[in-house]
Order: sequence, then C-alpha cells, then structure tokens
Amino acid sequence: MAQNYLKRLPRFVLLRLSMNRWLSSKLVRPKLLKLAGIKMGQDIHIGANVTFDTINHKLFEIGSHVTITMNTVLLTHYLKPHEDGNLSWHVGNLKIGNHVFIGANTVIARPVTIGNNVVIAAGSVVTHDIPDNCLVGGVPAKVIREFKNE
Repeated sequence: MAQNYLKRLPRFVLLRLSMNRWLSSKLVRPKLLKLAGIKMGQDIHIGANVTFDTINHKLFEIGSHVTITMNTVLLTHYLKPHEDGNLSWHVGNLKIGNHVFIGANTVIARPVTIGNNVVIAAGSVVTHDIPDNCLVGGVPAKVIREFKNE
C-alpha cells in the first residue's frame, strides 16, 4: 500500500506545484501538468490555484485552445449513494473539448465530457455532460444559450 503512494508522489508534487500563483499560466503550468501525465492540446491557459484531482492523471483529456481560470476544481470521482443507504466511489474520465473557456471558481464535480466551443460561467457547478456550442452556468450548470455554428 505504501508503495502505491510513493509511486504517485512525484505526480502529486507536480500537480501541487502547478497551483502556485506565481507561475506563468500559459507556459509553466501547462508544462508541469503535462509532466504529471495529463493529456493536453496546444495553447492552454491554466489560471492560479486550479486543482486537478489526484486519483489518476490518465482520466484527464484537455483539448486545444482551452482556458481554465483561477480557483477551478476538476474532479474525476464522486460518492454515489445506493438505495440501500450504502455509498460507493464512482471514478471516470473528464474530457474537455477544443475552444473551451471555464470561468473562475467553477467546480466540475464528477466525470463529464465538455464539448467544443463552450463557455462555462464563473461560479458554476458542472455535474453533467455539456454539448458543443453553448454557454452554461449556474448551480448545477445548465445551458443558458446555444451558439450558431458558422
């Protein structure tokens, strides 16, 4: 058991370092996250204090031209209640498409897929998949407006 934690330690340290507010959001943070094993496209902006779930780095996939602003939390797991009162952990992939903007203080609270050309309003809580070409916001996040595909 202790060996498993020791193997994850370097990745955990890289993830925690990436949260440092003094690092460059377009250069250093994405490089640290790529070193930690998170799959990312090009032209990524990661704001200060963005928290990535440390369960498994392979569960994240981030497209190109993505902006994740400050204090965002990205989770790949949640507790699932059962009818008998028991709880179990559910773990899954978190996929973010291309040309996505995620506003400050957003929480992505479970494994979801976020489509292409999406804007997520600041302070939103995302608990379900988000389709392409839309603006979402609220708690829980809902589609506010759809963009025309030109």
